[in-house]
Amino acid sequence: MRVTASQRLLAPGASVVVALLACAAPAAAQDPFPDGPGKDVTVRICGTCHPSARSAAVRLTREGWQDVIAKMVSLGARASDAELVAVLDYLSANFKGQAPKPVNLNTAPAIDLESVAGLLRKEAAALIAYRAKHGPCKALEDLKNIPGVDFLKINRRRDRLVCI
Repeated sequence: MRVTASQRLLAPGASVVVALLACAAPAAAQDPFPDGPGKDVTVRICGTCHPSARSAAVRLTREGWQDVIAKMVSLGARASDAELVAVLDYLSANFKGQAPKPVNLNTAPAIDLESVAGLLRKEAAALIAYRAKHGPCKALEDLKNIPGVDFLKINRRRDRLVCI
């Protein structure tokens, strides 16, 4: 299987809801998109499916926009690799978001352990019980041997998790 430049550039994983809000449509009354390199290609490629008012409200990091664009490509959006890069550059320059704060596994409630760390409800409960009994972790690796917790899930999301 041949991997294209756009597949290497754009990692999958954005939610469908965010993906549907991601790209710009031509506005009838007021154009919410600032002028700049890539605006025309963004409006042309994304505008067939997305209303501009909702799209302009989304703020993501560059990585978040990569995920959204990858999702759109998987749903059938058609563009060359160069056009996809232009769309990514335009959206990430003009609709910037902040990176999410990492979740502290020493204090995180179950809902954060499930939604951010990707743990099942029973795994989140096991981690909370373990930290209550053994105290706070100093590093993510301290969590490798918690019974009932799949450490691979934590390891996969280590860029969003901390022990402080």
